[in-house]
Amino acid sequence: MKKLIAKITHPAQILACLLAASLSLNAFVAMATNAEVSVAKPKVVSITNPGASYNVHIGDKLSRKVVLEVPAPYQFDASAFPKKGAKDRGIELVEVNVETDQQKSKTIYTVNLSYQAFANANTPTVMELPSAKFVLTGSAKTMELPAWGFWFAPLVKGDTDVAAKNIQPDFKPPLVETSAHKTRLMLFLSMLVASLLALLYVNADANWLPFMGGAFAKAHRQVKLLAKNTVPKTQAEEKEALVYVHQAFNKHYGANIFARDIEHFLTLRPSFSKMKDEIERFFNYSNQSLYSVDARDSAKAIENLVSLSKQLRDCERGV
Repeated sequence: MKKLIAKITHPAQILACLLAASLSLNAFVAMATNAEVSVAKPKVVSITNPGASYNVHIGDKLSRKVVLEVPAPYQFDASAFPKKGAKDRGIELVEVNVETDQQKSKTIYTVNLSYQAFANANTPTVMELPSAKFVLTGSAKTMELPAWGFWFAPLVKGDTDVAAKNIQPDFKPPLVETSAHKTRLMLFLSMLVASLLALLYVNADANWLPFMGGAFAKAHRQVKLLAKNTVPKTQAEEKEALVYVHQAFNKHYGANIFARDIEHFLTLRPSFSKMKDEIERFFNYSNQSLYSVDARDSAKAIENLVSLSKQLRDCERGV
């Protein structure tokens, strides 16, 4: 039994065990160190500066863009970026725009910064857009945007005499071809005038144009004026209105026209053919009115003659 225990606890074997344990521990530490090293770090992906670094004048706007890649769990707080309105040696930050692209294992920040130069120098001067540091939330890590230098040029070097010599003549703007527009305008104006004349021709009672003064147009005006009279209508006014319409028929016919002449009248004036029934009723009523002594509603009869004379006027005008 004593020999077996001695065999197991031999010093050489104990040393071998300790060596194996030490090697295992070192391998584990190395693996942990490598894993820590392999973790992605925040980085600046790209920086875009203004296109020209010279001939910048007062009031000119200069824009910069920086793209930052931040792995999880790092991130930026809103307060980590420069503030709009910040001023630094003649440069003012006039616009800040931050775009965020959240991905599975990282976040891409695109920071757009716009500056404006407001310095007033008499000679060309070297200026720079200020640097900026972006602090990661919950960490001491920072990401830096370096300053960018440029030449600031005065608008005019010297006094008013020099400025007067540098005045440039006004630029005459190029002429715009307007012939096509003039043609369209004239076309539309012609259409407008033609439409107004057509409306006037169809609806106007007065003799505005020479071709509007037909016999029935005149009769319609006379009967309409008679109907507007506030005096109570009698058979005398009714007969007067009938005479106006008869005179129009006679003028178109070229002689006194009676009921028996209606067919011949329509042959001479085919534009009135659609009014044949109304014309026959008019002559029948006219015969009864002119030669009858029975009481009638003269006001109503005159209103009917106003409507009839308007229809006859439309036929006269070819409407």
